[in-house]
Amino acid sequence: MQLGQRHAKNRQVAGFTLLEIVFVLSMIAILVTWLTVSLSTVESEQKLREAASRIELLAKRGLSIAVMQQRPYQLTITASSVSIAPRYALGPDEAVYMENEQDGAGGESESFDDITASEAIDADVSYEIKRWQSDDWVALEGDKRIVITLNPIGLIEPFMIRCSMGESWIMHELHPLTAGVRDEEMSIEKE
Repeated sequence: MQLGQRHAKNRQVAGFTLLEIVFVLSMIAILVTWLTVSLSTVESEQKLREAASRIELLAKRGLSIAVMQQRPYQLTITASSVSIAPRYALGPDEAVYMENEQDGAGGESESFDDITASEAIDADVSYEIKRWQSDDWVALEGDKRIVITLNPIGLIEPFMIRCSMGESWIMHELHPLTAGVRDEEMSIEKE
């Protein structure tokens, strides 16, 4: 009789109850859901940071070139691209020609090649610009564009850019001397 009692006791210890199985499966489901939401939040943040950084990096590059060549460049931001080019390289309706201050002073002027760069920006991200001393955000939609002058004295017009995807957004305020990020705000919402 002892052998039968031991066998019955071992059978009870070896199995899992239905309640234990349901509990473990629900914990796994909660963990998978949490990881999925966390990964989508991280992915949204990364996309927004990359979008804002492309504009910042091209602004810095254009400002360096403008200072080095001592002639104004421009940063042009549209819904699909961001680019830099010399200011006079625009179309005839927007042309600005700089007079060389050294002419007539006996100095020789340096000649530089025009440096241009353009990058496509993420189509999933919507862009808005707030110019200095303005309270309005200008959305870049369709063929709307914003042109920021990069002065050869090393200044840019202070402006803010807001990149958004759904309810998530990041906002960078660019410094007028360095074109680097002076202030950043961000709100990443779970989707």
